[in-house]
Amino acid sequence: MTTHFRLIFTTCANEAEARQLAQHLVKEKLAACVNILPTIESIYMWEGEVTQAIESKLLIKTKSEKMNEVIQTIKKLHSYEVPEIQVVDVATGNLAYFNWMDEVLN
Repeated sequence: MTTHFRLIFTTCANEAEARQLAQHLVKEKLAACVNILPTIESIYMWEGEVTQAIESKLLIKTKSEKMNEVIQTIKKLHSYEVPEIQVVDVATGNLAYFNWMDEVLN
């Protein structure tokens, strides 16, 4: 079973940016809920160098029809030149939660 829900991951430079982006997405009804993992350590290649940063991770819960607008909003509001944006299809889960998401995102 595949649902019409998506989980979108992104990272932010800090907790303040993460909170601002999360609040914007929920206020504009682009996300039903956004979880903020306030402190993660990321190690990645950037401009040919191994880079290490402390970031905040966002888990954005939305519907498939809002996915493109969420992606565009992240790109518009994000401080990074190339923000992480990964989308995962939600295969199944708690029907009551999905019903709540449908109500919130209408």
